Amino acid sequence: MFRPAVTQERLDFQLAPTRDTITGRAGLALFQEAALVLGVRRSIKENLPAPGSGHGFKPQEYVLPLVLMLCGGGRTLEDIREIETDDGLRQLCGFSGLPGADAIGEWLRRGQLAGLKQTNAFLARLLFVRSDMNDFIPDKDARMIESKRRCAAMTCLGCRAFQALLSFVAELDVCVACDYRQGSVAPGEGVKRQLLAAGRLLRSCGKRLRYLRSDSAGYTADVINACNERGVTFTITAVQDAAVVKLIRTAQKQGGWTRLFRPDGKPTDRWYQTAIHCMEKTEKSFTLIILRWPNLRQDLFYPEPYCYHVIATNDDNRKVPEVIWFHNGRGDAENYNKELKGGFGMDYAPCRSLAADAVYFEIGVLAYNLTIAVKRLLLGGDWVQRTIASLRWRLLETAGKVVRHGRKLILRVQESHFELLKAVRAQLTLLSAPG
Repeated sequence: MFRPAVTQERLDFQLAPTRDTITGRAGLALFQEAALVLGVRRSIKENLPAPGSGHGFKPQEYVLPLVLMLCGGGRTLEDIREIETDDGLRQLCGFSGLPGADAIGEWLRRGQLAGLKQTNAFLARLLFVRSDMNDFIPDKDARMIESKRRCAAMTCLGCRAFQALLSFVAELDVCVACDYRQGSVAPGEGVKRQLLAAGRLLRSCGKRLRYLRSDSAGYTADVINACNERGVTFTITAVQDAAVVKLIRTAQKQGGWTRLFRPDGKPTDRWYQTAIHCMEKTEKSFTLIILRWPNLRQDLFYPEPYCYHVIATNDDNRKVPEVIWFHNGRGDAENYNKELKGGFGMDYAPCRSLAADAVYFEIGVLAYNLTIAVKRLLLGGDWVQRTIASLRWRLLETAGKVVRHGRKLILRVQESHFELLKAVRAQLTLLSAPG
Protein backbone atom coordinates (compact mmCIF):
# COMPACT_ATOMS: atom_id res chain seq x y z
CA MET A 1 0.00 0.00 0.00
CA PHE A 2 1.40 3.39 -1.06
CA ARG A 3 1.79 5.97 1.72
CA PRO A 4 2.77 9.49 0.65
CA ALA A 5 5.68 11.15 2.38
CA VAL A 6 4.87 13.39 5.32
CA THR A 7 6.18 16.43 3.45
CA GLN A 8 3.57 15.88 0.73
CA GLU A 9 0.79 16.43 3.31
CA ARG A 10 2.16 19.74 4.65
CA LEU A 11 2.41 23.27 3.28
CA ASP A 12 5.82 24.41 2.17
CA PHE A 13 6.63 27.24 4.60
CA GLN A 14 8.44 27.77 7.88
CA LEU A 15 7.71 29.91 10.94
CA ALA A 16 9.99 32.68 12.15
CA PRO A 17 9.46 35.34 14.85
CA THR A 18 9.58 39.09 14.19
CA ARG A 19 9.92 42.16 16.34
CA ASP A 20 8.03 44.34 13.86
CA THR A 21 4.85 46.02 15.12
CA ILE A 22 2.09 44.52 13.00
CA THR A 23 -1.69 44.91 13.22
CA GLY A 24 -4.38 42.87 11.53
CA ARG A 25 -7.02 45.61 11.98
CA ALA A 26 -5.46 48.69 10.42
CA GLY A 27 -8.83 49.78 9.01
CA LEU A 28 -10.20 50.30 12.53
CA ALA A 29 -7.79 53.21 12.92
CA LEU A 30 -9.80 55.03 10.22
CA PHE A 31 -12.94 54.63 12.35
CA GLN A 32 -11.09 56.14 15.31
CA GLU A 33 -9.90 59.02 13.12
CA ALA A 34 -13.46 59.49 11.80
CA ALA A 35 -14.70 59.73 15.40
CA LEU A 36 -12.16 62.50 16.00
CA VAL A 37 -12.81 64.44 12.79
CA LEU A 38 -16.61 64.21 13.02
CA GLY A 39 -16.57 65.43 16.61
CA VAL A 40 -17.82 62.22 18.23
CA ARG A 41 -14.96 62.13 20.71
CA ARG A 42 -15.56 65.76 21.64
CA SER A 43 -19.30 65.11 22.06
CA ILE A 44 -18.61 62.19 24.42
CA LYS A 45 -16.26 64.36 26.45
CA GLU A 46 -18.83 67.17 26.70
CA ASN A 47 -21.91 65.06 27.46
CA LEU A 48 -20.53 62.43 29.84
CA PRO A 49 -19.12 63.24 33.30
CA ALA A 50 -15.37 63.20 33.84
CA PRO A 51 -13.78 60.78 36.35
CA GLY A 52 -13.58 61.77 39.99
CA SER A 53 -9.77 61.77 40.01
CA GLY A 54 -7.03 62.57 37.54
CA HIS A 55 -5.96 58.91 37.50
CA GLY A 56 -9.28 57.51 36.28
CA PHE A 57 -10.17 56.75 32.69
CA LYS A 58 -12.09 59.47 30.86
CA PRO A 59 -15.50 58.61 29.35
CA GLN A 60 -14.13 58.65 25.78
CA GLU A 61 -11.50 56.14 26.87
CA TYR A 62 -14.32 53.75 27.76
CA VAL A 63 -16.67 54.44 24.85
CA LEU A 64 -14.40 54.65 21.79
CA PRO A 65 -12.47 51.38 22.43
CA LEU A 66 -15.86 49.67 22.91
CA VAL A 67 -17.08 51.18 19.63
CA LEU A 68 -13.99 49.89 17.82
CA MET A 69 -14.37 46.49 19.48
CA LEU A 70 -17.98 46.18 18.27
CA CYS A 71 -17.12 47.41 14.76
CA GLY A 72 -14.28 44.89 14.65
CA GLY A 73 -16.54 41.97 15.54
CA GLY A 74 -16.25 41.77 19.34
CA ARG A 75 -19.11 39.95 21.06
CA THR A 76 -18.43 40.19 24.79
CA LEU A 77 -16.70 42.64 27.12
CA GLU A 78 -13.74 40.28 27.34
CA ASP A 79 -13.06 40.92 23.63
CA ILE A 80 -11.68 44.35 24.58
CA ARG A 81 -8.46 42.42 25.11
CA GLU A 82 -8.17 42.07 21.32
CA ILE A 83 -7.78 45.86 21.14
CA GLU A 84 -5.53 45.98 24.20
CA THR A 85 -3.06 43.39 22.92
CA ASP A 86 -2.89 44.88 19.41
CA ASP A 87 0.10 47.20 19.91
CA GLY A 88 0.00 48.45 16.33
CA LEU A 89 -3.66 49.45 16.48
CA ARG A 90 -3.23 51.10 19.88
CA GLN A 91 -0.36 53.20 18.54
CA LEU A 92 -2.35 54.25 15.48
CA CYS A 93 -5.41 55.16 17.60
CA GLY A 94 -3.40 56.93 20.30
CA PHE A 95 -4.52 54.60 23.09
CA SER A 96 -1.89 54.80 25.83
CA GLY A 97 -3.92 52.51 28.08
CA LEU A 98 -7.25 50.76 28.00
CA PRO A 99 -9.66 49.81 30.80
CA GLY A 100 -10.15 46.10 31.33
CA ALA A 101 -13.44 44.22 31.06
CA ASP A 102 -14.13 44.51 34.80
CA ALA A 103 -13.51 48.27 34.79
CA ILE A 104 -15.79 48.68 31.76
CA GLY A 105 -18.52 46.67 33.45
CA GLU A 106 -18.27 48.88 36.53
CA TRP A 107 -18.44 52.01 34.36
CA LEU A 108 -21.53 50.70 32.53
CA ARG A 109 -23.29 50.23 35.86
CA ARG A 110 -22.82 53.91 36.68
CA GLY A 111 -25.51 54.73 34.12
CA GLN A 112 -24.33 57.25 31.51
CA LEU A 113 -27.32 56.74 29.21
CA ALA A 114 -28.45 60.36 28.80
CA GLY A 115 -25.03 61.56 27.64
CA LEU A 116 -24.69 58.74 25.12
CA LYS A 117 -28.12 59.54 23.68
CA GLN A 118 -26.97 63.13 23.17
CA THR A 119 -23.86 61.90 21.36
CA ASN A 120 -25.95 59.70 19.08
CA ALA A 121 -28.26 62.66 18.39
CA PHE A 122 -25.17 64.77 17.58
CA LEU A 123 -23.96 62.20 15.02
CA ALA A 124 -27.43 61.82 13.47
CA ARG A 125 -27.74 65.62 13.23
CA LEU A 126 -24.42 65.74 11.39
CA LEU A 127 -25.72 63.30 8.77
CA PHE A 128 -28.97 65.25 8.36
CA VAL A 129 -27.18 68.56 7.88
CA ARG A 130 -24.94 67.11 5.17
CA SER A 131 -27.91 65.55 3.33
CA ASP A 132 -29.53 67.28 0.35
CA MET A 133 -32.99 66.00 1.32
CA ASN A 134 -35.48 67.95 3.42
CA ASP A 135 -38.25 65.40 4.15
CA PHE A 136 -37.52 62.18 6.02
CA ILE A 137 -39.30 58.95 6.94
CA PRO A 138 -38.72 57.32 10.34
CA ASP A 139 -39.36 53.58 10.44
CA LYS A 140 -40.18 52.17 13.85
CA ASP A 141 -39.73 48.61 15.00
CA ALA A 142 -39.80 46.86 18.38
CA ARG A 143 -37.41 43.91 18.72
CA MET A 144 -37.22 41.24 21.41
CA ILE A 145 -33.76 40.25 22.67
CA GLU A 146 -33.84 36.94 24.49
CA SER A 147 -31.61 36.68 27.54
CA LYS A 148 -31.00 34.25 30.40
CA ARG A 149 -30.19 37.09 32.78
CA ARG A 150 -32.37 37.15 35.87
CA CYS A 151 -32.84 40.91 35.46
CA ALA A 152 -34.74 40.21 32.22
CA ALA A 153 -38.52 39.96 32.67
CA MET A 154 -40.58 36.97 31.58
CA THR A 155 -42.56 37.67 28.40
CA CYS A 156 -45.83 36.27 27.08
CA LEU A 157 -43.75 33.98 24.85
CA GLY A 158 -42.53 32.10 27.91
CA CYS A 159 -38.93 33.33 27.83
CA ARG A 160 -36.90 36.06 29.50
CA ALA A 161 -36.12 38.95 27.20
CA PHE A 162 -35.34 42.61 26.85
CA GLN A 163 -36.99 44.78 24.22
CA ALA A 164 -35.49 47.49 22.03
CA LEU A 165 -37.82 50.07 20.48
CA LEU A 166 -35.86 51.64 17.63
CA SER A 167 -36.46 54.41 15.09
CA PHE A 168 -34.46 54.49 11.86
CA VAL A 169 -34.53 57.17 9.17
CA ALA A 170 -34.99 55.22 5.96
CA GLU A 171 -33.21 57.66 3.64
CA LEU A 172 -29.93 57.56 5.62
CA ASP A 173 -30.22 54.22 7.49
CA VAL A 174 -29.33 56.07 10.71
CA CYS A 175 -30.82 55.22 14.12
CA VAL A 176 -32.36 58.34 15.70
CA ALA A 177 -34.00 56.88 18.81
CA CYS A 178 -33.59 53.84 21.05
CA ASP A 179 -35.47 52.68 24.14
CA TYR A 180 -34.01 49.59 25.80
CA ARG A 181 -36.47 48.14 28.31
CA GLN A 182 -37.97 44.97 29.72
CA GLY A 183 -39.51 42.53 27.25
CA SER A 184 -42.80 42.62 29.17
CA VAL A 185 -43.36 46.30 28.28
CA ALA A 186 -46.13 46.95 25.74
CA PRO A 187 -44.46 47.50 22.33
CA GLY A 188 -46.52 50.65 21.70
CA GLU A 189 -45.25 52.39 24.82
CA GLY A 190 -42.79 55.11 23.86
CA VAL A 191 -43.63 55.27 20.14
CA LYS A 192 -45.19 58.73 20.43
CA ARG A 193 -42.25 59.98 22.49
CA GLN A 194 -39.78 58.79 19.87
CA LEU A 195 -41.89 60.34 17.10
CA LEU A 196 -41.84 63.74 18.80
CA ALA A 197 -38.11 63.45 19.54
CA ALA A 198 -37.35 62.62 15.89
CA GLY A 199 -39.40 65.63 14.81
CA ARG A 200 -37.48 67.95 17.15
CA LEU A 201 -34.16 66.54 15.96
CA LEU A 202 -35.03 67.14 12.32
CA ARG A 203 -36.35 70.65 12.98
CA SER A 204 -33.07 71.55 14.70
CA CYS A 205 -31.37 70.78 11.37
CA GLY A 206 -33.88 72.71 9.28
CA LYS A 207 -35.44 69.44 8.06
CA ARG A 208 -38.94 68.00 8.33
CA LEU A 209 -40.51 64.76 9.47
CA ARG A 210 -42.97 64.18 6.64
CA TYR A 211 -43.96 60.50 6.96
CA LEU A 212 -44.15 57.77 9.56
CA ARG A 213 -44.03 54.04 8.89
CA SER A 214 -44.48 51.65 11.77
CA ASP A 215 -45.31 48.09 12.67
CA SER A 216 -48.31 47.35 14.89
CA ALA A 217 -46.50 48.89 17.89
CA GLY A 218 -47.50 52.28 16.50
CA TYR A 219 -51.20 51.42 16.16
CA THR A 220 -52.38 53.55 19.07
CA ALA A 221 -54.67 56.56 19.30
CA ASP A 222 -51.87 58.70 20.77
CA VAL A 223 -49.57 58.09 17.78
CA ILE A 224 -52.32 58.62 15.19
CA ASN A 225 -53.48 61.84 16.87
CA ALA A 226 -49.91 63.12 17.09
CA CYS A 227 -49.40 62.51 13.36
CA ASN A 228 -52.63 64.29 12.44
CA GLU A 229 -51.79 67.28 14.67
CA ARG A 230 -48.36 67.72 13.09
CA GLY A 231 -49.28 67.04 9.48
CA VAL A 232 -47.38 63.76 9.34
CA THR A 233 -48.59 61.17 6.83
CA PHE A 234 -48.60 57.74 8.45
CA THR A 235 -48.87 54.12 7.38
CA ILE A 236 -49.11 51.75 10.34
CA THR A 237 -49.71 48.01 10.44
CA ALA A 238 -53.09 47.72 12.18
CA VAL A 239 -53.72 45.34 15.05
CA GLN A 240 -56.47 42.92 14.07
CA ASP A 241 -58.63 43.57 17.13
CA ALA A 242 -62.36 42.93 17.34
CA ALA A 243 -63.28 46.12 15.45
CA VAL A 244 -60.83 45.44 12.62
CA VAL A 245 -61.90 41.79 12.36
CA LYS A 246 -65.51 42.97 12.06
CA LEU A 247 -64.52 45.18 9.12
CA ILE A 248 -62.74 42.24 7.51
CA ARG A 249 -65.90 40.09 7.83
CA THR A 250 -67.96 42.89 6.29
CA ALA A 251 -65.51 43.18 3.39
CA GLN A 252 -65.78 39.42 2.82
CA LYS A 253 -69.54 39.64 2.46
CA GLN A 254 -69.56 42.75 0.26
CA GLY A 255 -66.93 41.55 -2.19
CA GLY A 256 -65.48 44.07 -4.63
CA TRP A 257 -61.84 43.14 -4.07
CA THR A 258 -59.21 44.70 -6.36
CA ARG A 259 -56.12 42.81 -7.43
CA LEU A 260 -52.76 44.23 -6.36
CA PHE A 261 -50.12 44.71 -9.05
CA ARG A 262 -46.43 45.28 -8.58
CA PRO A 263 -44.93 48.66 -9.55
CA ASP A 264 -43.61 47.01 -12.75
CA GLY A 265 -47.14 45.92 -13.70
CA LYS A 266 -46.86 42.23 -12.79
CA PRO A 267 -49.82 40.77 -10.83
CA THR A 268 -49.50 39.41 -7.29
CA ASP A 269 -51.60 36.88 -5.41
CA ARG A 270 -52.97 39.66 -3.16
CA TRP A 271 -56.24 41.57 -3.35
CA TYR A 272 -57.24 44.68 -1.45
CA GLN A 273 -60.22 46.66 -0.27
CA THR A 274 -60.52 49.86 1.78
CA ALA A 275 -62.70 50.91 4.71
CA ILE A 276 -63.05 54.01 6.89
CA HIS A 277 -62.29 53.44 10.55
CA CYS A 278 -62.07 55.43 13.78
CA MET A 279 -60.69 54.30 17.13
CA GLU A 280 -62.32 55.27 20.40
CA LYS A 281 -59.81 58.01 21.22
CA THR A 282 -58.75 59.17 17.76
CA GLU A 283 -59.87 62.67 16.83
CA LYS A 284 -60.16 61.92 13.09
CA SER A 285 -61.12 58.89 11.07
CA PHE A 286 -58.57 57.19 8.84
CA THR A 287 -58.43 54.60 6.09
CA LEU A 288 -57.85 50.88 6.56
CA ILE A 289 -56.38 49.03 3.59
CA ILE A 290 -57.32 45.35 3.92
CA LEU A 291 -55.08 42.93 2.03
CA ARG A 292 -55.92 39.27 1.58
CA TRP A 293 -54.29 36.27 -0.10
CA PRO A 294 -55.03 32.52 -0.20
CA ASN A 295 -54.19 30.59 2.94
CA LEU A 296 -52.20 27.63 1.66
CA ARG A 297 -51.80 26.09 5.12
CA GLN A 298 -55.29 25.81 6.55
CA ASP A 299 -55.31 23.88 9.79
CA LEU A 300 -57.26 23.48 13.00
CA PHE A 301 -55.88 26.71 14.47
CA TYR A 302 -56.46 28.86 11.38
CA PRO A 303 -59.07 27.29 9.10
CA GLU A 304 -59.80 30.54 7.21
CA PRO A 305 -59.42 30.36 3.40
CA TYR A 306 -57.55 33.68 3.35
CA CYS A 307 -54.80 35.43 5.29
CA TYR A 308 -55.16 39.14 6.03
CA HIS A 309 -52.91 42.13 6.55
CA VAL A 310 -54.30 45.56 7.40
CA ILE A 311 -52.64 48.97 6.98
CA ALA A 312 -53.92 52.12 8.69
CA THR A 313 -53.19 55.38 6.85
CA ASN A 314 -54.23 59.01 6.47
CA ASP A 315 -52.62 59.26 3.02
CA ASP A 316 -55.32 60.56 0.69
CA ASN A 317 -52.97 61.86 -2.01
CA ARG A 318 -51.68 58.57 -3.39
CA LYS A 319 -53.43 55.60 -4.88
CA VAL A 320 -53.93 52.54 -2.72
CA PRO A 321 -51.27 50.36 -4.45
CA GLU A 322 -48.72 53.17 -4.02
CA VAL A 323 -49.51 53.36 -0.30
CA ILE A 324 -49.14 49.58 0.04
CA TRP A 325 -45.74 49.45 -1.64
CA PHE A 326 -44.62 52.53 0.29
CA HIS A 327 -45.55 50.85 3.58
CA ASN A 328 -43.81 47.64 2.58
CA GLY A 329 -40.61 49.69 2.36
CA ARG A 330 -40.51 49.67 6.15
CA GLY A 331 -39.21 46.13 5.84
CA ASP A 332 -35.77 47.76 5.75
CA ALA A 333 -36.21 48.36 9.48
CA GLU A 334 -35.96 44.59 9.89
CA ASN A 335 -32.60 44.70 8.09
CA TYR A 336 -31.39 47.54 10.32
CA ASN A 337 -32.36 45.52 13.40
CA LYS A 338 -30.65 42.47 11.98
CA GLU A 339 -27.49 44.50 11.41
CA LEU A 340 -27.55 45.82 14.98
CA LYS A 341 -28.20 42.44 16.58
CA GLY A 342 -26.15 40.19 14.34
CA GLY A 343 -23.52 42.54 12.89
CA PHE A 344 -22.73 44.51 16.05
CA GLY A 345 -23.53 41.83 18.63
CA MET A 346 -26.44 43.62 20.28
CA ASP A 347 -28.20 40.33 20.95
CA TYR A 348 -25.88 40.02 23.97
CA ALA A 349 -26.54 41.55 27.41
CA PRO A 350 -23.21 41.75 29.29
CA CYS A 351 -24.40 42.92 32.72
CA ARG A 352 -26.82 41.84 35.41
CA SER A 353 -28.52 45.22 35.39
CA LEU A 354 -31.09 46.57 32.94
CA ALA A 355 -29.64 50.09 33.24
CA ALA A 356 -26.09 48.90 32.47
CA ASP A 357 -27.27 46.80 29.52
CA ALA A 358 -29.14 49.84 28.19
CA VAL A 359 -25.88 51.84 28.25
CA TYR A 360 -24.08 49.03 26.42
CA PHE A 361 -26.84 48.87 23.79
CA GLU A 362 -26.60 52.65 23.27
CA ILE A 363 -22.87 52.26 22.63
CA GLY A 364 -23.79 49.60 20.06
CA VAL A 365 -26.12 52.12 18.40
CA LEU A 366 -23.23 54.62 18.38
CA ALA A 367 -20.99 52.04 16.67
CA TYR A 368 -23.76 51.43 14.11
CA ASN A 369 -24.27 55.16 13.45
CA LEU A 370 -20.53 55.79 13.16
CA THR A 371 -20.35 53.01 10.56
CA ILE A 372 -23.21 54.66 8.63
CA ALA A 373 -21.33 57.99 8.75
CA VAL A 374 -18.12 56.37 7.48
CA LYS A 375 -19.96 54.65 4.63
CA ARG A 376 -21.88 57.76 3.54
CA LEU A 377 -19.35 60.54 4.18
CA LEU A 378 -16.03 58.79 3.50
CA LEU A 379 -16.56 55.73 1.30
CA GLY A 380 -19.66 56.46 -0.81
CA GLY A 381 -20.67 54.49 -3.90
CA ASP A 382 -21.68 50.87 -3.42
CA TRP A 383 -20.01 50.88 0.01
CA VAL A 384 -23.18 52.48 1.38
CA GLN A 385 -25.09 49.22 0.89
CA ARG A 386 -22.46 46.98 2.45
CA THR A 387 -22.97 45.38 5.85
CA ILE A 388 -20.48 45.64 8.69
CA ALA A 389 -19.44 42.04 7.99
CA SER A 390 -18.48 43.05 4.45
CA LEU A 391 -16.62 46.12 5.74
CA ARG A 392 -14.59 43.93 8.07
CA TRP A 393 -13.59 41.68 5.18
CA ARG A 394 -12.84 44.50 2.75
CA LEU A 395 -11.54 47.31 4.96
CA LEU A 396 -11.29 46.86 8.72
CA GLU A 397 -9.24 43.66 8.76
CA THR A 398 -6.45 45.15 6.69
CA ALA A 399 -2.99 43.98 7.77
CA GLY A 400 -0.39 46.68 8.25
CA LYS A 401 3.08 47.30 9.63
CA VAL A 402 3.45 50.22 12.05
CA VAL A 403 6.81 51.97 11.78
CA ARG A 404 8.26 54.97 13.59
CA HIS A 405 10.54 57.04 11.36
CA GLY A 406 11.95 60.06 13.11
CA ARG A 407 8.96 61.63 14.83
CA LYS A 408 6.43 60.24 12.39
CA LEU A 409 4.23 57.17 12.76
CA ILE A 410 3.84 55.34 9.45
CA LEU A 411 1.37 52.59 8.54
CA ARG A 412 2.61 50.38 5.72
CA VAL A 413 -0.05 48.29 3.96
CA GLN A 414 -0.20 46.13 0.88
CA GLU A 415 -0.43 48.11 -2.35
CA SER A 416 -3.90 46.74 -3.14
CA HIS A 417 -5.25 48.37 0.06
CA PHE A 418 -3.15 51.52 -0.09
CA GLU A 419 -5.30 53.47 -2.56
CA LEU A 420 -8.51 52.79 -0.60
CA LEU A 421 -7.04 53.88 2.74
CA LYS A 422 -5.47 56.90 1.06
CA ALA A 423 -8.81 57.94 -0.44
CA VAL A 424 -10.58 57.62 2.92
CA ARG A 425 -7.96 59.75 4.65
CA ALA A 426 -8.25 62.34 1.87
CA GLN A 427 -12.00 62.58 2.58
CA LEU A 428 -11.23 62.96 6.29
CA THR A 429 -8.91 65.84 5.42
CA LEU A 430 -11.72 67.55 3.50
CA LEU A 431 -14.17 67.05 6.38
CA SER A 432 -11.71 68.48 8.90
CA ALA A 433 -11.01 71.56 6.76
CA PRO A 434 -12.58 74.77 8.16
CA GLY A 435 -15.76 75.99 6.43
